[in-house]
Amino acid sequence: MCFLFPTYHFGYYFRDNNSAKHDFLVSPFYIRFSTPFFNSVDRLILRCLATSLEKYYDSIFSACSFAFRPGLGVDKAVVAFINNLNKGLGKVVIIDIKHYFDSIPIDRLEMILKRIIDDKILLSLFHKFLYCRISKGNIIKTKNKGILQGSPISPFLGNLYLSLLDTKLESMQIPFCRYCDDITMFFSSFDEAKEAYTKVSNILKNDLEMDIHTQKSGIYEGIKQNYLGYNFTKNKKEHQILAIKKKKAPPPQIYQHWSTTTIQRIDRNYHIINNGILNRKDFTLLFENDHGKKYIPVEATESLNVYSSIIFSSDFFKYISSKKICVNIFDKYGELTGTFALPESLHGGLTILKQAAIYLYNDKRKIIAKKIEIASLHNMRSNLKYYERHHSNKNLKNGISSFSEYITAMNEVTNVTTLLTIEARASQLYYSLFHEIICDPAFEFTKRTRRPPKAPLNALISFENVFLYNGVATEIQKTSLDIRIGFVHATNRRSQSLNLDIADLFKPLIVDRAIFTIINRHMIHASEHFEKTEDGGIYLNKEGKQIFINELENKVYQKQTEENQPRTYDTRIREEIHKIFRFVCYDEKYKPFKYN
Repeated sequence: MCFLFPTYHFGYYFRDNNSAKHDFLVSPFYIRFSTPFFNSVDRLILRCLATSLEKYYDSIFSACSFAFRPGLGVDKAVVAFINNLNKGLGKVVIIDIKHYFDSIPIDRLEMILKRIIDDKILLSLFHKFLYCRISKGNIIKTKNKGILQGSPISPFLGNLYLSLLDTKLESMQIPFCRYCDDITMFFSSFDEAKEAYTKVSNILKNDLEMDIHTQKSGIYEGIKQNYLGYNFTKNKKEHQILAIKKKKAPPPQIYQHWSTTTIQRIDRNYHIINNGILNRKDFTLLFENDHGKKYIPVEATESLNVYSSIIFSSDFFKYISSKKICVNIFDKYGELTGTFALPESLHGGLTILKQAAIYLYNDKRKIIAKKIEIASLHNMRSNLKYYERHHSNKNLKNGISSFSEYITAMNEVTNVTTLLTIEARASQLYYSLFHEIICDPAFEFTKRTRRPPKAPLNALISFENVFLYNGVATEIQKTSLDIRIGFVHATNRRSQSLNLDIADLFKPLIVDRAIFTIINRHMIHASEHFEKTEDGGIYLNKEGKQIFINELENKVYQKQTEENQPRTYDTRIREEIHKIFRFVCYDEKYKPFKYN
């Protein structure tokens, strides 16, 4: 009986079981470009070896590990997921390991192999497989970390290394499902899930030398998750959770990380975060830098938002003016430094006169200002109610009651000054309750600080405000309304006021929820995504801006169903501006947006 074992770069050993002295080399090959080149013979031999190892050593793996194992797989993993949910373990911790196969410490993996395999020849071949030589950029070097992907033996080795984590989870009596490097743990309460998330993250980092993918990891409601291609729903009659195979979705409308040049396209808006040059190229726009060239289609563009150092060509602004494209320029701290607005041909004189008359006529201004501020407080209260239902927090309950009192008081005010005083108190209370919603102590809220923000949470709030103010301003510029004349915020030396009024309605629902999401889901970290300036200010760095912009745009274009019609906040903002336009020009009754 003879066996062929792969030796990677050194060829194959032909082994005669009758005599260990008859080993010799056959047909060498080596690996190019970090990817193994396997011919059919290689794959056959590795597949046979993997099958044998799975047969003899599968029993050492946990029953909660479902990937790459005979008799198990996606279906069994989904059944286990459902069973845990039906036991009342509705809070799930999802941990995804960053670059799992490429980050496995092969010295530790080899020690595990030595504990379970006593054949020296086989161990020698595994050593050659793990420490194989690779060719990259005409440089040949020996691997010292990570195992090769594409080999039939790699899934077994990947499971073997993570069996260390499985053992720890079982000793901690944590119900879990593991599918390769995707770990899902189940809990009955948020506090238990939060504690386990921290513990398991530390085990992976300190004991297994693994980093988690923070943007794909976090604490979630289990029934709302998509797990291995399945969604979940509750059968109200039987009070059981069922799995539904997810249908293939149409292409999404939101495109993140559009290119290596870090241009992010969301609907008809482009966000440019890296340095480069913007120029007109024939009948379109060209953005180029060291990473390459990217064309921006002008007919499908409404605004360009620039967060980096950009060089504009001489005819760039003339061209985008003809195409009615708005350009907003931000400094590295996220502060709006300038805007190239659309041509003001839409600004009719009659509309401006009517808008100014409402501002100067105190009673009419008071009517619209009161409606906007009451709706704004209502939406803040709705946010608190949403999170109170999930956390059952006494302080949030008290805050909700206080907001109801503030709304009642607003209904009785007789002037705008008193209205703004009540709004300031409500906002102060609202921000003070952030620490009841946010789970990360690094983002603790003490007080609101601006210019510069003194803490990571203040930096997020400042950045979000500018983001929303600018988005609303872009929409106002498409109408004949004058952005300088507001109704709640005073019209004075500031160049924009009306957009601040409208943004107050949507801040709690778009930007505040985006903050809660990226912090509570561990998508952003105080130690990694912020930078400190000489004046003591704290601002988002480039990576932090990317993460935050992505989530903000997700919220803006997230669809909600109203009267069986899908609506987004982007649509609602445009509708709100149109309602104000009808109020100003045609004296129609104004009813601001309230979240239900």
